[in-house]
Amino acid sequence: MLRFLDAGESHGKALMAIIDGVPSNAEIDIDFINNELIRRQNGYGRGKRMQIEKDRVEIWSGIRGTKTTGNPITMVIFNKDYENWAKVLNGNTGENEKITIPRPGHGDMVGYFKYKTGDIRDVIERTSARETAIRTAVGALCKCILVSIGVDIRSKVMNIGGIEDDNVDLFDNEAYLRIENSSVRCYNEHVENMIKYEIDKCKQQGDTVGGSIFISVRGVPLGIGSYIQWDRKLDAILSYALMSVQGIKAIEFGKGTDLAKRGTTFNDEILCNKGEIIRPTNNCGGIEAGVSNGQNIEITVYMKPIPTIKKSIRSVDLKNNDNVVNRYERSDVCGVVPASIVLENVCAFEILKEILNTYPADDIITLKKYIEK
Repeated sequence: MLRFLDAGESHGKALMAIIDGVPSNAEIDIDFINNELIRRQNGYGRGKRMQIEKDRVEIWSGIRGTKTTGNPITMVIFNKDYENWAKVLNGNTGENEKITIPRPGHGDMVGYFKYKTGDIRDVIERTSARETAIRTAVGALCKCILVSIGVDIRSKVMNIGGIEDDNVDLFDNEAYLRIENSSVRCYNEHVENMIKYEIDKCKQQGDTVGGSIFISVRGVPLGIGSYIQWDRKLDAILSYALMSVQGIKAIEFGKGTDLAKRGTTFNDEILCNKGEIIRPTNNCGGIEAGVSNGQNIEITVYMKPIPTIKKSIRSVDLKNNDNVVNRYERSDVCGVVPASIVLENVCAFEILKEILNTYPADDIITLKKYIEK
């Protein structure tokens, strides 16, 4: 079983993960993983933190040369900003410097009451989206393996602030190159300019903005996942993982929210052409009854506006129950663009895990033989 735990705090010494269950002899490209981290740091609407960090992963175990050994893999990303926060994180702060005013929409209040450390700083350090850097690294390692067995995961921004981009085939390489070169990861240049204007406007107003992301996965074999038990359904597993990413509030598979469709127009017909099963449409998003059906897995993910805002909204000082306004913590104006990269890599881990659950293999050679059959 493929699994991992990650640890570390936003301004701590490092983020780290231990991944167990990766097949041996898989070729891992560290430059590819680091490039995924660069992709995550890019994007219009990012804050000053990204000017400090230049994320690169170190591998401390489980890979010899460029190949996995089957041993647990340890990944580490050091935080450069730790130098500026060492005093705070080592507890060298007075009672008056403890944070007791929660940001509405963040984990501040619930964490304060749940863990009772008396300082929201302890909540901020772990709930921060900085944690997604190490999750991106874990997923990028899984992407290396998925590519070798013919699975490709791509994404684009669909909407920011109500401004909708064009629907395009993400596996049209020319179209995807255009998306990759866009600072907001959309296809239409006019839409890109409109989105950038919206982000700039929010920044000037001390506000933030959310949006939606489209993910398409090509090459997942038919039969991944299961309808036998509720917790083995592939769409349920992907939903669980995607919803765990900071700021994600809703998920749609295929055209699942198209309420205008009826059964005759929504359900994807099954045809046979020269002995090959084909599907003229993909309204179900490549998953039926919790099992992959061989079509592209298509998901739209919705992200709320970041809750850290400069503009004042009402909150409470939890120390003395006074009504106050929110406090500001350094943040992005829009997190949709980097979230698209994070979500790609979150999908990569879950899909590889489910492929290995269907085709158990301790080495990559055996896995490839299973897939090719």
